[in-house]
Amino acid sequence: MGFRRLDAFSKTRPDLQEKSAVGGAITAIAATCAGLLFVAQLVSYTTGTTQHSLHLARSQSTPISLLTEDARPGRNTKGRIPLFLHVTFPHLSCNQLDISLDGASLLTGELEKIHGKHSIEMYAPTNSDAAASNNAFKRGKGCTVVGHLSPQVVSGVLTMGISRPAWIESSRKIAMLGLADESTMAAELSHFNVSHFIHNIQFGDAFPLATEKPLEKRGHWIKNAYGGIAVELIQVKLIPTIYKKLFTETLAYQVSVSEHTIQPATLVTKGVAFLPGLVLNYDFTPLAVHHSNGRDSFLVFLSSLISIVGGVFVTVGLLTGCLVHSAQAVAKKID
Repeated sequence: MGFRRLDAFSKTRPDLQEKSAVGGAITAIAATCAGLLFVAQLVSYTTGTTQHSLHLARSQSTPISLLTEDARPGRNTKGRIPLFLHVTFPHLSCNQLDISLDGASLLTGELEKIHGKHSIEMYAPTNSDAAASNNAFKRGKGCTVVGHLSPQVVSGVLTMGISRPAWIESSRKIAMLGLADESTMAAELSHFNVSHFIHNIQFGDAFPLATEKPLEKRGHWIKNAYGGIAVELIQVKLIPTIYKKLFTETLAYQVSVSEHTIQPATLVTKGVAFLPGLVLNYDFTPLAVHHSNGRDSFLVFLSSLISIVGGVFVTVGLLTGCLVHSAQAVAKKID
């Protein structure tokens, strides 16, 4: 008798309960809504949620002793970042090209001394290289550059383009042509054309959630009176991004770029230090983006399910009660 007085869920006798088709329809609607909300909550719990936040990037100190050490495989790579590059120059032969990173040139041997003997490979474009560019160039002609470098985690400059001997040769030819018409000059200098296709330039690990990849599958085709001689200057901002998923944490880099093409006349009049080709000025931002992918605890998930089911039926009960009382009130007035 004591517990009976505490019963908050008093029930009517079955012989006093009245069932109707309208009540059955309302119950079916309520059950459908509860089921859909249950499925949505289950999907949300299993897939998890992603939260974004900004933090100061982690400080990295590089001892002075490491600044003079090389970055060849097996050496100390503290304070360095992997750099992969894959670029095709369809008009330049491989002996016309030079690659330089922070002043260390492939032509002088300094680049391989720091990053390894086979850190840079050059070969004639293949069918796969041409297909990646939607056949913007043909196989067998030109030069494809593939490299694996390890620059320091500080701002730097990567250049790929005409070597100094080839630039001297092209400058002499420009001087010899003098006041020749544009079509003649463009034809004579076409084999110095530095138009290129960037298959991929990747700093560190790729960010798995990136929707845009500005340094991938990017063509730059130069047409001017000097046969395609110019400098494509790309300013690259590397944004450290820490991606957390469950119990793993990955450091990747998102990329923001802006570009500018420097024509030959500007190279001469403004005294630009770069030779024709591709120049990447890269720098690291002091802010890091944190992406954390997780899910609520099971107790939170369970309480949400109970709230959904209970809330739906309570709401439907209130609406049904209002409708019934309204219908009864109208019927009394009609009578």
